[in-house]
Amino acid sequence: MMHDSGVEDIQVSPPPAKRQRKSQRKIPKPSSEQPPFWFYDGDIIIGVEGQSWKIHRSKLMCSVVFADMLELPQPSDVESMHGCPLVTLSQDSAKDWLVVLRWLYERDKFDSQTVVFDTIAGALRISNKYDITDLHQWSTCQLLLRWPQDLTKMTYTAFPHAAEAICLARECDVPEILPAAFYALSIVRWSRRAEGGLSHLQLSPADLRCFIVGREELQDHLHSILSGVDERTGGHTVLCDDCENATLTWLSSRLQADASSPYGTWLLRDLQDIAVSGYSRLIFAHYLCEMAFCLRIKEFINHLQEVIPRYFMLRT
Repeated sequence: MMHDSGVEDIQVSPPPAKRQRKSQRKIPKPSSEQPPFWFYDGDIIIGVEGQSWKIHRSKLMCSVVFADMLELPQPSDVESMHGCPLVTLSQDSAKDWLVVLRWLYERDKFDSQTVVFDTIAGALRISNKYDITDLHQWSTCQLLLRWPQDLTKMTYTAFPHAAEAICLARECDVPEILPAAFYALSIVRWSRRAEGGLSHLQLSPADLRCFIVGREELQDHLHSILSGVDERTGGHTVLCDDCENATLTWLSSRLQADASSPYGTWLLRDLQDIAVSGYSRLIFAHYLCEMAFCLRIKEFINHLQEVIPRYFMLRT
């Protein structure tokens, strides 16, 4: 039977009979041959996917779900192993739980290691399911480092696992990373398998549609910039005819993606580069045109960041 939180009840059955030893030997200290997270003074055993860990109830009290469960009086015939109550979590992943156990018992090592996506995903899934606040905050912060809410701060770290991040955000309700994750995925060229070639299998049909629509909207947005159509790009500054033609020709060259690159046009980053004196080689007929062009690029950036969530159908 499941609690409302999704945690399985402790399985109830009489403990197996064990032969009592006459000798009173001291409990041996853990050796290097013992499985990880199997403590001789542990007082509860967690079983997941055929693996088990003898740990301490006190460590699980950081979880609101486990704290509520363990504070309840336990039946006398609860299933046990090695003299400890056994909690079998049949719907969880052993890999995810190993991440959480490292966080519980090896915090210094955990905090100093290189963080990979699988670690973040495992920590988020378990912390979300069992309401472990500190670990949930850590996981969310790690995701936001890769897929920030401010899209101008997105870096190359956003490209690996972008599709998996979208699925994880849906599963664990972290919508704040979705605009950056969708945008990152739209920049990667699937034909070059830069995303592993499996993104279309990772995404749900609904999210695949959001992705396709958003990528097409971004292509239209780029076309609007290069054709000088202000209605879509947000640019409303006016240049003289000569400077207008010169800047559009230059932008057409500047915003074209490298055909050999695994990435398409990263429009937001390219516009940022232009804004930081990236147009210094342009020759303007008038000083006012140069100032107007600088202002136009900033308008492009602000407007693009505003409309990207809408392009991917994340906002109305």
